[in-house]
Amino acid sequence: MSQTAYYIGVDVGTGSVRAGLVKPDGTIAASFTEETITWRDEEDHRIFEQSTNNIWTGMCTAIKACLKEANVQPSEVKGIGFDATCSLAVADQNGEPVVVTKGSQLGQNGDRNIILWADHRAEKEAELINSTGSVVLDYVGGTMSVRPAFSPGHGTRARAYDGFNSGFTRAQLEMEIPKTLWLKRNMSSELFKRCQFFDLPDFLTYRATGYNRRPCCSVA
Repeated sequence: MSQTAYYIGVDVGTGSVRAGLVKPDGTIAASFTEETITWRDEEDHRIFEQSTNNIWTGMCTAIKACLKEANVQPSEVKGIGFDATCSLAVADQNGEPVVVTKGSQLGQNGDRNIILWADHRAEKEAELINSTGSVVLDYVGGTMSVRPAFSPGHGTRARAYDGFNSGFTRAQLEMEIPKTLWLKRNMSSELFKRCQFFDLPDFLTYRATGYNRRPCCSVA
């Protein structure tokens, strides 16, 4: 059996979760990709939702595949790091997923508990936040505006994102604060009070360790 120490890197993208098994010198011993589910709303094109349970299952599948490919035992893994999209994950005080889908199930326990970065339901909430003129906005680029961050045709990169109804045309709506405000406005106060709100990589760390402390990046 190999005595080499290994580390696992997990990257959760918009459509898949990727895991890489890495040696201390940076050599990639194995990698694997597992697709994830995104739910849309046929009547509201702004809606993009995912599930922490689905992502977690995909992550476990990817990690196990890496260990198998490299013939590495779990005990040889000395650390794991998480990276993910700027998406809002919602859970109750026990860490169980809370539904973010508008309608009768909003705020109840259920799988669809992520408002994806590409979700633009919180346009009015972003406008309200901008209208405060708070100095705090200076720390997030000055605005959470729904105005285009790039004009149409500002280069191939901007145009490529247009097909996803998101990206650089409305980049500021990736932020989680307007989405949290949308939930507060649409969820009963009793259900809202029982919720925890996470940046997606923070939730993965919380689920993996049970340690609910946010990094400076999320707090800022």
